[in-house]
Amino acid sequence: MTLDDLGLPEEDRQEIRAALLTWKKDGVARPLIPLDHDVNGDGVADAFGLDENDELIIVTDANLKDTVSRADGSGIEGGEGE
Repeated sequence: MTLDDLGLPEEDRQEIRAALLTWKKDGVARPLIPLDHDVNGDGVADAFGLDENDELIIVTDANLKDTVSRADGSGIEGGEGE
């Protein structure tokens, strides 16, 4: 499965990429954002990540503990909220 198969609008892709690049700049060696479903059907979590050129990709078999899924309770990071 590719990013195109997910049907994400380009604006969403750019927002996800920007968040990953921010975490990378902040020292996260391999920033990952978990997907809300298993894209390849193997029963293991998948995530958004960056390739060697910092382009957005799908990373299969991502361990959830290695993603940036933990919240600190301060609100929506990088967002303006509602």
